[in-house]
Amino acid sequence: MKYWLRQVGGEWIIEGRRVHYVGGQLKAAWAEAFEAFGLVGRSWPKVLLIGMGASLVQILAATAKPPFPTIHIIESDPEMVALQERYLEFPLPYHLHLGLAEALLPTLKETFGGIFVDAFVEDSVPEPLQQEAFVAELARCLAPSGLLFWNVLRPKEATKIGTLLRRYFSALRLRRCGPHRFYGAAHHTENFPLPY
Repeated sequence: MKYWLRQVGGEWIIEGRRVHYVGGQLKAAWAEAFEAFGLVGRSWPKVLLIGMGASLVQILAATAKPPFPTIHIIESDPEMVALQERYLEFPLPYHLHLGLAEALLPTLKETFGGIFVDAFVEDSVPEPLQQEAFVAELARCLAPSGLLFWNVLRPKEATKIGTLLRRYFSALRLRRCGPHRFYGAAHHTENFPLPY
């Protein structure tokens, strides 16, 4: 995976050829999704991020209702970890699980009040994450009152992932933020804050 680090207006951005992996447009899209889904001011007991993202940790720190969540991060790329830890701010402590999400997710025994999937190779979700077995593991790891959010860029992948999510979650929402398609999923409709 090829990516570059650059500073724009005092903010570090990690970008690939076609996307921002951290900061910039990606951070703005997640911030918009938090607003659209009514997540500002939500209390998160425990959160899992699939794909290391300083942007998501920063948004959680800025919008979560205290006490702040315990954060677990699954990331496959040690270079991405080193780059983010060196240049970006992580305002909340986190536990790092280094390896492939499809291999590590089944080993996690706990459940999470929030799961955020933001894993890409450029603008594509890795193929193993687009499989039923992975979505079944997400459903197992999501607490009964929890919410799952998945960022997808490619329309065909969004359709496939949406179909898989419908099999495992009784409540599914979709919001577009520019080229980003954010799925929100839950075991129960009432888990979503109003206006849903």
